Amino acid sequence: MKRVTLAFMGAICLVVSASIVHAEKKFTYSLHGVTFDSSLEFSSPEKAGTDALLMLHPKKSKAGKEKMGITAVLFDRNAQKLMGMKDAGFLNYTRTVFMGSADAGKPITRLFAGKKIQGQVLNKKIPVPSTIEVYVITLAKGNKIGLGFNYSQDMNAGEAQKVIAEIGQSLRE
Repeated sequence: MKRVTLAFMGAICLVVSASIVHAEKKFTYSLHGVTFDSSLEFSSPEKAGTDALLMLHPKKSKAGKEKMGITAVLFDRNAQKLMGMKDAGFLNYTRTVFMGSADAGKPITRLFAGKKIQGQVLNKKIPVPSTIEVYVITLAKGNKIGLGFNYSQDMNAGEAQKVIAEIGQSLRE
């Protein structure tokens, strides 16, 4: 009986330790009052314009040389009032001013913090061929964040989609 129990306990320990070894490392980031997790390591947030922050992957890459980037633009309640826009306007503003594309993208829907958010996805060629996704997320206290993702053709599109999805699923205030 003791041998069976010891063998059973040994098997459980082996399964648990194998799960820990194979668990994917997650990195946690905070921008403009939201926090999210990613399996990719990004640079620390850096200023990218008025109320905008930029994070790059790989973390030591220079802007324009990254495989993937995240841009977060804060539209606090005061900015919203001054700009006089609805979510579609903030989406277009984020896409043109911070993501560098005047072309309207195709509609795309993703989950962010458990809510379906309508965004845009498009391909652009300048400064390097890349895919862009842009969303506007409304926070509990009324602030909004324009959230833009870009990934170059050097990055596997499936991996980029996975990272964006895990950021959306883990996003929290």
